[in-house]
Amino acid sequence: MKQWFDGLDSRERIMLLSGVVVLAMFLFYMLVWQPAHSGYDRLKNNIFEQRATAIWMQESAAKVNQLKGANQTSVQGLGGRSLLAVTDSTARAGGLAASLKRIEPEGSNGVRVWLEQASFDHFVTWLALLSDSHGINPDSVSMERSEAAGQVDVRLTLQAAQP
Repeated sequence: MKQWFDGLDSRERIMLLSGVVVLAMFLFYMLVWQPAHSGYDRLKNNIFEQRATAIWMQESAAKVNQLKGANQTSVQGLGGRSLLAVTDSTARAGGLAASLKRIEPEGSNGVRVWLEQASFDHFVTWLALLSDSHGINPDSVSMERSEAAGQVDVRLTLQAAQP
């Protein structure tokens, strides 16, 4: 190879060496510089996104804590009514009257509820109302998909908060 290189004209040697230098610079750029620079830019963008997410989470946590404090003062409890009566009236007011099959007492501060072909959205809204407004929380829930879309068959036990 050295003999071949020495046999070249001086202008050919210069062109060949220039080509090798340009090729080496191109390979360095494509294999080292560009991937490192792209990785740096990606990491820099990730840092900005992570910081924005952290700020959003801190603001959201403050709002959640504020709403928790506001919610705790708005819980009405049972208002002198029985757990059975509150459960029945809120279920009917929440659009679950047709689905409500049975409500029976369970211990001193609980009730069992059976719902069939209940709208899942109405059911979840009703549970949120019970918890937020009356301090009644589910103790156990068994739920199965009903034949109709968006409807469920539910068996649950509700417990009233101890005074």
